[in-house]
Amino acid sequence: MARNISVKVPTSLLVEQIENKIAEIDRDIAEYPAKRKQYEQDMEKYKDQIVSFVSHYLEANRNRVGFGYDDIIRINERYTYNGTVDLTINTEAIEGFPKRPEMPTMPNQNQHFGRDYTTQKSLLEKNLTILKMTSQEEVNASTYGAIMEIL
Repeated sequence: MARNISVKVPTSLLVEQIENKIAEIDRDIAEYPAKRKQYEQDMEKYKDQIVSFVSHYLEANRNRVGFGYDDIIRINERYTYNGTVDLTINTEAIEGFPKRPEMPTMPNQNQHFGRDYTTQKSLLEKNLTILKMTSQEEVNASTYGAIMEIL
């Protein structure tokens, strides 16, 4: 049977970790517009890569095009008011299919932390203010664990 462990963590160490995380969030916020612009440029290149790859693949692999669900390239005719035809491509079954660029995550977005719906930075700043006001040199492990969930 496990026993509870009672440990103390230096407050200065926790303050340093929070300050480092806030600085990291600020860097991510500053870099986000450039990352987003690069992502949009990469998506344009990706679109061109897909068009080129699919056109060459269709030309070379006409026998893999069909109407069944198991076909690598499936033709799906829709009898709607505008009469569209969709091509569904199983990208996992095609070797060398271009990979989609990864969209950068928006830093410091509102999210749920327990019952609070706030940003990670604002929550860290609140905790940092409290820790800087305390005269205690150590905090208990449960306090440290609660803050680590935010980090």
